Amino acid sequence: MTSISRRQFLQYGAGVIGAATLLPSGIAAAQTRRPMRIGSHAQTFTYNLWSYDNPPGVKTLQQMVSAYNKTAEMKVNFKVSTIAGSGATVYPAKIQSLISSGSPPDLFLDWIGTLASPFVDEGAVQPLTAWYKHYGWNKVLLADAIHYVTFNGQPFEVPTAVNTLPVWYYKTAFQKAGVKVPKTYAEWEATNNGLLKAGYIPAAEAVIDGWDIMRLFEQLLEMTAGPALHDHLLNRQASWNDHAVAEAFSLLKDWGDKWVEKGALGTNPNDAGLLFTSGKAAQSIQGPWEQSNLTAGTESEYDMFVPPGEHGPASRIGGFAQGYMIGSHVKGSALDALGEFFNWFIQAKQSQKYFYDGGTATIDGVPHNNKLGVKALHITETTGVYLIQDEALGTSLANSYFAIQQGVLAGSVTPKAAAVKMSNAIGKQKKG
Repeated sequence: MTSISRRQFLQYGAGVIGAATLLPSGIAAAQTRRPMRIGSHAQTFTYNLWSYDNPPGVKTLQQMVSAYNKTAEMKVNFKVSTIAGSGATVYPAKIQSLISSGSPPDLFLDWIGTLASPFVDEGAVQPLTAWYKHYGWNKVLLADAIHYVTFNGQPFEVPTAVNTLPVWYYKTAFQKAGVKVPKTYAEWEATNNGLLKAGYIPAAEAVIDGWDIMRLFEQLLEMTAGPALHDHLLNRQASWNDHAVAEAFSLLKDWGDKWVEKGALGTNPNDAGLLFTSGKAAQSIQGPWEQSNLTAGTESEYDMFVPPGEHGPASRIGGFAQGYMIGSHVKGSALDALGEFFNWFIQAKQSQKYFYDGGTATIDGVPHNNKLGVKALHITETTGVYLIQDEALGTSLANSYFAIQQGVLAGSVTPKAAAVKMSNAIGKQKKG
């Protein structure tokens, strides 16, 4: 259960979950304290929760809290504040301002990678190792979900969604154009040309806000650079002034000139999304939340595929996770009550009942009759994933990239110059 804005992973740290004794003094004791026994006096704990969730997601959370409290001994209540649809350029800064002002949230929804690591580094959030051990979450949560939220060997989030970014496509357009799902990049270009000839916009990928069209570029870069170099680029361990980067920008320019919607430079994600869900555009790179944007009764007309690489389906696609981080100031029974709630929250029974918008990090967490959701989860479980670019690079570098990307698409920056500009931006950040 969770939602992100539909137009909104190099892990910061890696490693297995350590023992509870690795936790800072006091937190380990609080997290391993036994829950309240039946028959003891019931309590209600109230928390300040911040989220970037949209109204449907907040409503679902409230429904879950209401259901949980009917049988819970340690009841929970959330005072929710949201900046819905704000994206990674606004939301983390708001959380940081709350922490810096001395009024940190008790818990908050967040992404991973560089968008979460500052809160870990400054000690504003606490590791949840003891919860994972006490409740056996390694048997409940997807292995990738645990890996994605692990920093320096310990998990710092309760993951609520693992999202990969396949290509969603309108099956009717493919059928009328006489094209098939491409297996190689050359076939993908041929598919696009066939769709264009049949009167369809091959792909809807908005440029405003940056991340829609970024998903296309990063998949092109995965192909031109290969997984090893791509990881080094995202980790800032290799120079972006590289032929593979320039080649990826060159391919992006081809898409901008030929296959994405006219006026994409001035198209926002919602408008691009309507082009796709109305059947005017045939493809869009989106996460599992795309299902919630399809009109009732039209889901059977849509499907998804793993983007093709040079010689076959890509072995990795972009992805990310999201979950709740717990403020380091939350302790004692208040911490115990949160642990009990989240242990109930992430179970498959709850995930299947309250599943919406494609969001789950739970094994078998998708309703079995939800064919598109099950397929999206299967892709998550079987296809390798790299961290999406804006979360890997961080807000400042992502903004630099968005400006460069726009220049390439507008024709004011050559692909080779774009590679140099990205390299310079990273070098400037390192010096700073």
